[in-house]
Amino acid sequence: MEATSSKKYSAPALEKGLDILELLSKDATPLSTSTIAEKLGRSNAEIYRMILVLEQRGYIEKSEDIDGYQVTRRLLQLGTEHEPIKDILEYAQPIMRSLAEKTSMSCHIAVESQEQIVVISRVETPSNLSYSVRVGYRRPIVFAASGRILFVNQSAEKKESMINLLKKHHSEDEVKQFMADCKKVSKQGYLKAPSAFVQGVTDLSYPIIDSDHAVATLTIPYIMRIPEIMGIDDVLKELKVAAEEISKAVTYGIVRKL
Repeated sequence: MEATSSKKYSAPALEKGLDILELLSKDATPLSTSTIAEKLGRSNAEIYRMILVLEQRGYIEKSEDIDGYQVTRRLLQLGTEHEPIKDILEYAQPIMRSLAEKTSMSCHIAVESQEQIVVISRVETPSNLSYSVRVGYRRPIVFAASGRILFVNQSAEKKESMINLLKKHHSEDEVKQFMADCKKVSKQGYLKAPSAFVQGVTDLSYPIIDSDHAVATLTIPYIMRIPEIMGIDDVLKELKVAAEEISKAVTYGIVRKL
């Protein structure tokens, strides 16, 4: 009997829809129909009906400020309805609320999403002054505080796979700088560094560990208030305790594993 050769199946309409979603999820700026068509190498006519369907189904929406489309939280909601993730988020919520109350800082959980990180949960501080990151926020792993924490807490095989993926999306210099930053984080076991995007914010981040690898990160965007409510080193200690509590729940099966 002849060996059956592997076949590549094609679904053009589905591929167009996925191309649009992937493009919009990677671009923080809303894109017009013509821009989407140009970036995907297609005509306006090819993608017009697909955009209408994605909008009707709630996966994309028109921006109120700019003439263009952006992804909604529909995809994120589908992902977090997956039982293991849903369980972790439900267990983490009271821990995050307690952390926000103790530190007067907002906090959030982020996970890996291909070459990016995506924020899947957030808790605001009861304080009148805070800085927070919205649920659904995406950032390339190489530029994100959470990305460094996620990377250093992986197996050698997983790290190699991540590096190969990052090289497809970033320059050699960007990947090298990312690796250099990760060495510093690896020695500390946590991240404490000025935000690369917002002046006056210090990113504090710890891994959420499942047995021997990170499945997510717990992060506080720290801002200094006058007068100071809690010093940054004390905030870091509280963050560590919270991340370890969530990690134990994951590792020992209090919630189902990812």
